[in-house]
Amino acid sequence: MSLRLSDRIKTLELWGQDLSLSSSLVKDDESRIIRGEDRISLLPESLLCHILSFLTTKEAVCTSVLSSRWKNIWKWAPTLELETADFTNDEACVGFIHHKLRNFQSLREFNLCINSSKSRNDAALYEPCLGKLINRKIRRLVVDCYRNIEIPLTLASCKALVCLSLYCVKLNDFESLHLPCLEIMYLEEVVFPPRGDNNWFLDTPRLEYLTLIDNQFKSFKITCMSDSVKVDIDVDFELKTHHDLSERNIVYDLLKNFSAVGVLTLSWQTLKLIYRLRQMNPLPKFHGLTRLRAIMSLNASLEVLPMVLESCPNLKHLSLELVNDDDLEAVVTKLSDVHSFCLVSSLEYVEMESPVNTDEATEEKLVRYFLENARSLKKLSKSSFVTV
Repeated sequence: MSLRLSDRIKTLELWGQDLSLSSSLVKDDESRIIRGEDRISLLPESLLCHILSFLTTKEAVCTSVLSSRWKNIWKWAPTLELETADFTNDEACVGFIHHKLRNFQSLREFNLCINSSKSRNDAALYEPCLGKLINRKIRRLVVDCYRNIEIPLTLASCKALVCLSLYCVKLNDFESLHLPCLEIMYLEEVVFPPRGDNNWFLDTPRLEYLTLIDNQFKSFKITCMSDSVKVDIDVDFELKTHHDLSERNIVYDLLKNFSAVGVLTLSWQTLKLIYRLRQMNPLPKFHGLTRLRAIMSLNASLEVLPMVLESCPNLKHLSLELVNDDDLEAVVTKLSDVHSFCLVSSLEYVEMESPVNTDEATEEKLVRYFLENARSLKKLSKSSFVTV
């Protein structure tokens, strides 16, 4: 049914009012532009602080010269991102952090990069202010130390911490660490305190992403993690001897923490150590593992791959990155020596990556191995990359 004439007239009147209002707003905006007014400065302070949170602290400080409205806005930004290279010395940087902590109570994120020292090599100056930061219920803490000395850090029970990223940091002594909200943990070249034969206990019930790279520790136990946690391990442990039982158990005990994870990445240096210790201490079973990314030497792949697959009875997706290792002493295994029972029957997807101009004969053996023995295989892809 068509609209009555009176209804059409009312509709046109409403449209006219909207157009008139829009026109007045446009004219008002144009007049503000002509007068040279800054519309961004008219935004609420909370929104301006949110805008500054996307800038580094150095960039945020520069906004203080825009106008009197912006003079102190940067001081209330919820993030603090610093590089010591931007300060005359360590004392100036530490003083700036203390000043920020005294004048602002709701800091959420802190990122500190300790560059090579211009004067002295005393990274311990930062320990007191980092301790205050941790007690301020900070949500994201990133500390990178690019010096020959590790920066000490005390991690108590950090109830609000969601993301923790540490590089070349020396942790002070602790028996257990409770991080109830932690979702992301990245530890590289982190030195754990000596505890003899005792473990450090990490309680991280919400942990979803864990990366361990070249860390210096003997053993630790993660008592709680998220069911969907993704783990990336790239450590070689720097064992003194492979014949010491306690030394060998370090590898096994670490990997046993992740026997139930669903997604795992293992580097070549970690796999190489596992392979050398395989007769004395084999890999634990990863019953929950469905996706694995493994990086291994092409020359040793036919030897190492079956060992890895035997430990993953429910694996469905394998991403295999093949690299060249000139120092490898392992002997390439003949295809006839690789038994088909080593391959899990659940494997459905295989992705192979290798450098350009690698040994095609070994690659072909691997491809044939998967095609002949993976009964559930749905897709196998192969790609090449250029090494720099």
